[in-house]
Amino acid sequence: RGPSISKTPYEILDVSPGASQEEIKAAFKQLAGKYHPDKVAHLGDEFKVLAEEKFKQIQEAYQKLKQ
Repeated sequence: RGPSISKTPYEILDVSPGASQEEIKAAFKQLAGKYHPDKVAHLGDEFKVLAEEKFKQIQEAYQKLKQ
């Protein structure tokens, strides 16, 4: 992995800049469920650490986009 390229909140949540609040919320819920640390604990510590970082990014992106 190279240096992390910063992504926009829209890219992190995989929604378009014109996405509605409902679309943003749905994308957040789907990604949060997929990467939640409790959901990936059984996959081992390395994956858990990566999932926790991704989960934080998802939460931050959602906080920036929700109104």
